Amino acid sequence: MTKKEKIMRSAIKLFCSLGFQNTSTTKITKDAGVGTGTLFLYFKSKDELVNALYADVKREMMEFHHVFADQTYSFKQQLNLFWQHIVMWGVQNPVKFKFMMHFKNSPYISQLTVQELQEENQFVEKVMNQAIKDGILIDQPFEFLISIFTSQFSAITQYLSTQEANEHERMIQISFDVLWNGIKK
Repeated sequence: MTKKEKIMRSAIKLFCSLGFQNTSTTKITKDAGVGTGTLFLYFKSKDELVNALYADVKREMMEFHHVFADQTYSFKQQLNLFWQHIVMWGVQNPVKFKFMMHFKNSPYISQLTVQELQEENQFVEKVMNQAIKDGILIDQPFEFLISIFTSQFSAITQYLSTQEANEHERMIQISFDVLWNGIKK
């Protein structure tokens, strides 16, 4: 693991456990086992570090959006596949999941970072808007539908963290059915 990766791993863990304000760069470098100044070789500030982490984790989480490009599946099947992938990602990456949920509306995430990520994820918005036009989804703003999606994603991922792994697949499908019934036309 590179020094940069060690710093990022430690930072995400400490931001989740201590919060942004209570996580000093010294704590991060000490936890990462690198020299105090090493963090500043990769990031100009703690703000830049948290934005880089947020962008990396968000991109990792959203890498499953490719399922929407497979036209052999119906929109419902595409969304179900996306749901299964993203929920399992959350279950398998509890610290990253916690970080995303904690920082998704944080003032520490810059407008520039948010805009860069929005540009990258416009594909999902386009697909969902087409599903609305096709009469598959309820005719509501994309932001509203994403809020429902995010809330249910958070709820099922947190719930599954307390359950035996043999129940995950069944509960993920049930949670998708609940989501689908709430947004389908």
